[in-house]
Amino acid sequence: MLRPACRRFRSEFTPGSEESHRLSCPACAAYAAALERAARKVPLPARLRSKLRAIPGAGNPDPRMPLPQAPLPDPLRERLCGLARSREPRPLPAWVRTSRYAVAASYVIAVLMSFAAGNPVHLGRQAADMMSQAVSERLDLWEDTVRERYGETRRSLEDSLGSLDDRVGELSQSLRSLEPLIARRIR
Repeated sequence: MLRPACRRFRSEFTPGSEESHRLSCPACAAYAAALERAARKVPLPARLRSKLRAIPGAGNPDPRMPLPQAPLPDPLRERLCGLARSREPRPLPAWVRTSRYAVAASYVIAVLMSFAAGNPVHLGRQAADMMSQAVSERLDLWEDTVRERYGETRRSLEDSLGSLDDRVGELSQSLRSLEPLIARRIR
């Protein structure tokens, strides 16, 4: 993170200037040197160079920023330069630093909500009644469904057992008719 003096130097930097901060800060000296090299030694295509020469003031051989600086109104320039200047951070308000304020605020909110919403005990009872009513409706529906399915299953099972009983009776009659034949072969 840049120090405030470095931010100020970089925001107000113009190539070729010899400020005291540039001499004392190696990082800012390297920044200034890189910008000056870029302003002087960037090889440009001929077509782009001719378009840049057509811009007023671009033919000046003095070192300059890589991008031309547009004139700014004084209040805007001061505001932009002020963003880079250092400011001491403001201390946090007392209500943020101390937990007592948070506890007091939550208590005030609870009291105000109880006045706005009504008696919390009464609201709790209403909620419990609504829940028990919903649960009893669900239980009634579930009980009816279970009775219906049980009845269907029982009827289906009775029908299956009845048809099985009939088939067993038929098979036993068939086997009895075959009994004299089996008895002859065994002898």
